[in-house]
Amino acid sequence: MTVAVFWDTKMTFHRLVEDSACPCEAVTPLLLSAPFYRGKYSGVIIPTGFGNMSYSKLLPALRACSERIERYLEAGGKLLVFGAADASPNRYDWLPVDVEYHYAFGEHCLDVDTSSPWSSIFDGYDTTKFAADGWFETYEGTPLATAENGFPVLVECPVGKGTLLLASTHEYPSDAFLKKFSEGESIPF
Repeated sequence: MTVAVFWDTKMTFHRLVEDSACPCEAVTPLLLSAPFYRGKYSGVIIPTGFGNMSYSKLLPALRACSERIERYLEAGGKLLVFGAADASPNRYDWLPVDVEYHYAFGEHCLDVDTSSPWSSIFDGYDTTKFAADGWFETYEGTPLATAENGFPVLVECPVGKGTLLLASTHEYPSDAFLKKFSEGESIPF
């Protein structure tokens, strides 16, 4: 099993995945948008800030490979997408589901559905004062953690046999979450 983190360069997030769960492959925008690129992953993570061109040049590459992302999910892949960190519209237009995101950094008191295995993303954190960079106003899935304003900061969206997790949480996922997320079969990307 291998998890990929899509980002411009290797960063702390890659090390976190390696230390917590499994080998982690760094996939840059140039590699991701190349037509010959093929990977095989038990999960894919897209960190906070992917939609803000001041932080990352990943968004055009995500749009270029949107069909591969959909095929990966349909085949049973797992994709964790954090907040775009940008208020501009259409930052999630490369996903196979409709998503509208409201960018507003702040601490929230969360109502967490602990029956979901994905709620382990919050393990070890104080969910009464949890940092998030926004919330989701439109989504095709089930809210797993909702802020006091009634909008979710973690949503599970089924896509084919796969799972898309939308997270506007501004903290790294817990070790327990990364272990769970990395489990299972590696799916061709």
